[in-house]
Amino acid sequence: MADEQSSANEQQLQEESSCDVVMVRVGIDVGNTAIKVVTQSSPTDGKAKASHDRGPLLRSISLRDPEWITKCVEHLKSLAEQLSGCESSDCESVCYDVRVASVNRGSAEPLVVALDEAFFNCIRVRFVTHEDVAMAIDVSFPERVGIDRLLGAEAAFRRHAAPLIVVDAGTTVTVDFVSAEGIFRGGAILPGLEMQTAALAAGTDALPKLDWASHRCREMPEGPGRDTVAAMRLGVLASVAGAVERLLRIYGGAATLVVTGGDAGCLVDALPAECDAVEEPHLVAQALLDLLPLE
Repeated sequence: MADEQSSANEQQLQEESSCDVVMVRVGIDVGNTAIKVVTQSSPTDGKAKASHDRGPLLRSISLRDPEWITKCVEHLKSLAEQLSGCESSDCESVCYDVRVASVNRGSAEPLVVALDEAFFNCIRVRFVTHEDVAMAIDVSFPERVGIDRLLGAEAAFRRHAAPLIVVDAGTTVTVDFVSAEGIFRGGAILPGLEMQTAALAAGTDALPKLDWASHRCREMPEGPGRDTVAAMRLGVLASVAGAVERLLRIYGGAATLVVTGGDAGCLVDALPAECDAVEEPHLVAQALLDLLPLE
């Protein structure tokens, strides 16, 4: 139903010229624990041009928040008011061109329905698929590779020197290899920081559930953990960072290391300096904007 209405909206936007003041380009990366919304206006007039020059706006919303869909809609409405100085429902002022990448269709589909209802004929929404990825994919089953992995790899290839190793540190940690020719060669998948600590807490009576968002995780302990929380943080960080180091050697070593995802900062600081890791926390969302050319 959401796809049908979005298709109709897209056709109407193409046929009419009422949305000629500001077209807001929106990329929404729907993960397992959060969505990331990146927005940028097309410079169709001086006011929009000023906003465009400030670069993309990024917003992360936790899926644990029961109001996450409402907050996403309100975020876009607020942006419209900033750009045009009028209500976002006014089609003569603001419209939205949205691309959605999702590894969590159960959350993505109700979000698309809500966006269609909120903005009606001022929005076009389309799910990104493997057909939108220009990068060659050299794996056994290309259609089974998560769209987030492919988009992150493609965005990293556009922005950094290849060959590349792209680490996405989120609910899971993926460590993917992109050749010097820009070919996605596959990679490895392991549990993320929160998933590992949740497993420790679930499998024992004494260990607490560690909330990485509320801890100063970027301070990697220099020695043994002197309390339970420190010991858990050290063990989990060391396991993920050690896995990444090992995979660098398996993949050949001489490659640009790019780290993205919600836990990118924790992982970059846990890696040794010689890895020379580049932190790019919003690669997938940026890749979605790349798919939306300026008009």
